[in-house]
Amino acid sequence: MHVHFIAPERYLRASHEIIRHGRLKATAKTLLLWGLSLPEGSRDTLLTIGARMPEGRTAVSGARTQLLGEGYLHVQRTQHPTKGTWTTRTLLTSVPLTDPQEIAAAWAEAEAAREASREAARAAEGRNPALGGAATRMLGTSPSGEKKGGNTSHPAATAAARAKAVRKARPPVAKAPVAAPLAAPPAAPLDPDAAATAAKLLCGLTAQDTRLRIGLPEALALAPLVTRWLAHDRSTDRLRDALLTGLPDRIHAPEAFLRTRLERKMPAPAAPAAPPRTLHECTHCAGPVPRPGTRCARCTGAAHPATGPDAATAERNRRGVARARRIIRGEAPLPV
Repeated sequence: MHVHFIAPERYLRASHEIIRHGRLKATAKTLLLWGLSLPEGSRDTLLTIGARMPEGRTAVSGARTQLLGEGYLHVQRTQHPTKGTWTTRTLLTSVPLTDPQEIAAAWAEAEAAREASREAARAAEGRNPALGGAATRMLGTSPSGEKKGGNTSHPAATAAARAKAVRKARPPVAKAPVAAPLAAPPAAPLDPDAAATAAKLLCGLTAQDTRLRIGLPEALALAPLVTRWLAHDRSTDRLRDALLTGLPDRIHAPEAFLRTRLERKMPAPAAPAAPPRTLHECTHCAGPVPRPGTRCARCTGAAHPATGPDAATAERNRRGVARARRIIRGEAPLPV
């Protein structure tokens, strides 16, 4: 087989061991060579490279696994000692590394190169680009290199400086003291019996799920919220559903989780019940009327005469009502 090769201007030197590797698939070789061709300090990752490859996510994931197994790819996961966040770092090597000491040396070399790149970037930022003589005339200077007489300051800048000087010369204006906002009145202490009852109820509900088990001190701390919940809604079934429905797989702080759910799902206060309607007696037949000292529609003739009681019925009703009142007041014996 004849080969005609033209050296490109930008190229990557890859070893024959990578190109002729018998176990590495074409996708793994492309991913490895692509990663090795990136410049130092590039923010590309294997995920961003794989997203631009036409082989697809599944093939790229298999290629990544193959590079890990062959020793061309090394991954480190570290956790921040104070923040607790995790960081994943990857290292691509042009030769397979399996010895732990060789891998550690490669990581150290990569860190040193990274620090050197950072130092160079910081040095470039701190260097003044205007140092040294200019080969040509700089913008804004006189063509002859001599300063001319007169005021060359910008009018707008002069006016701004004058206004600033006037503001500094003015005496400071005393500001009226601002009253501090009134603090909210402290909540009334919860009754010990009510707190114990609420804590016992909460412990009983949370004992149904091991992720929400809390101790007595935590239950007593949450007792005011439980008491307020029950004041708005007496149903313990709805309280159980609000606390135990839709729980995540892991709960690291059960007390904080329960407090958040109690505060966010707190039911609205129940509307006050309407006062019972009071009925009064008709002054003629003792029938029910809406206002005292009035007659019903039948007695006033507003209702049809056929529907109204006769005189005997009205008299019997009146005597019955009077007797019932005497019995209630104890002035008459109960009927035998």
